This record gives sequence, C-alpha cells and structure tokens, in this order.
Amino acid sequence: MAVRGQDGASAVSSGRKPSRKLSAAETAALQLLQEQGGSLIEWRVPETTEKDPVFGTTIPGMPVYRKLERMGLVFFTEEEPFDLPGDPLDGFQFSSEIYITEAGKALVRRG
Repeated sequence: MAVRGQDGASAVSSGRKPSRKLSAAETAALQLLQEQGGSLIEWRVPETTEKDPVFGTTIPGMPVYRKLERMGLVFFTEEEPFDLPGDPLDGFQFSSEIYITEAGKALVRRG
C-alpha cells in the first residue's frame, strides 16, 4: 500500500493547521472518518456532496476529501494491482482508502 499526499506523521510533524475555518461538509467528512474507525473505502464516497434524503445530514463528496487531503487532514492509499500471471485474479485492482491523519483527529476532538 502506497500513500498519496501527506501521511499522518508528516502532517502532524509539520504543524500544518487549516488556514481557514472548515466548512460544514469538511467537518462532516472528518467526523464520518472518525466514526468509521479512521478510514473509508474510496468507492463509498459520492462524486459530489449530497444530503441524506431521510435524515437531512450532509454526505461529503470526493471534492471535500481532496480539499482535506491538500490540508494534510486526510490521506488516500494507492493500491498496486494483484500481479500473478496465470491466476484468474491477475490484474485485480484493490480499492483505495481514505484515512484521517492525527491532525484531522485533533480537529475533531477540538470540535
């Protein structure tokens, strides 16, 4: 598993903090990651931010997570395809995940 962007350790050690107040969608994304044990499978994230039709809560979309990645609050894994010539699963691409960094966890704790 490789990591794109900032990993949790470098985001914390660099002391980077968001230069602006987080939007409601960005805050919801961090809280969702925290509630889900620190990560989400990328394919479960909608392309755009949506509202839950039943509860009316914000469901953050991929652009929200990309902004948080640039801020050092989350990071994406980049998985290598399964490489075993002759195997029926040869070339299978594992799903990437989105993880919350220590800096992101600290923001959630501060509320």
